[in-house]
Amino acid sequence: MAPPSSRPSPGRPARASYQRLPRDERRDQILGVARRMFTEVPYADVSTAAIAREAGVQRGLIHYYFGTKRDLFLEVVRDLTAGYAGQAPPADPTMSLEETVGLCVRLFLDAAENNADTWLAALDAEGFGQDPELRRIVNKTRDLTVEHMLAVLHVPEPTDTLRAVLRTYSGLAEVATRQWLQEKTLSRAQVHTLLAGSLLVLVRDIAPAVEQT
Repeated sequence: MAPPSSRPSPGRPARASYQRLPRDERRDQILGVARRMFTEVPYADVSTAAIAREAGVQRGLIHYYFGTKRDLFLEVVRDLTAGYAGQAPPADPTMSLEETVGLCVRLFLDAAENNADTWLAALDAEGFGQDPELRRIVNKTRDLTVEHMLAVLHVPEPTDTLRAVLRTYSGLAEVATRQWLQEKTLSRAQVHTLLAGSLLVLVRDIAPAVEQT
């Protein structure tokens, strides 16, 4: 039987027991705990002490690997956005524009659903609205998403204007997925219909008109 001191308090998760791990594994363990906590608790209410307790490490180890809480949060966002947009499939010239638009939207919704909590936490983090580093990370992800959209849509020589038009679409996509994943006012099927229809009109009609303006 375990000694009384090792038993978790009622209603409170047990603290992770300490194990000596290689440097990379220990860092990944802390990052995983931080990612979970930042998605479950508002940024302002998360402390490095709480993260250390859940990870079963000393708080100083968090500072050693990541620096401040802000630095750790930014690393969580970088880790998420590194694979957020996913990899575009090879161009398929046999697919119609409607089919490729549908595929593009499905890939985006898959990525949003798989990473919903952390991505929404990144956008909603209190006090981070004007943080230049967070803005740079989010913008980089939006740009990467646009490039993957262009690849899926088989655009061989996209112009800066088309990129700008598609980037405005990313704002609609973020609001729509928030309504689905956070507000629960739309279903995934409804969001797919909204985004696929909007993207189709944007690519087929609006973008060419903007290019000629």
